[in-house]
Amino acid sequence: MKQGLQDYGINVPSGESGEISGNGITANFEWDGRSKLTITVTEKPFFAGCGTITDRIRQFAQDCE
Repeated sequence: MKQGLQDYGINVPSGESGEISGNGITANFEWDGRSKLTITVTEKPFFAGCGTITDRIRQFAQDCE
């Protein structure tokens, strides 16, 4: 998943938690190392709606399965 994010232009630090950013969006992530990934968007462009961001995150996760 990390490689997929990096291929999409999202900067991802090593480890199981941290800050990711790209395409004008900044978020914090925390992964339990098994199956639970929590993403909290902290900054976004004014024109990007929360629903759109949520949909893109969900679609990305499904594509990685």
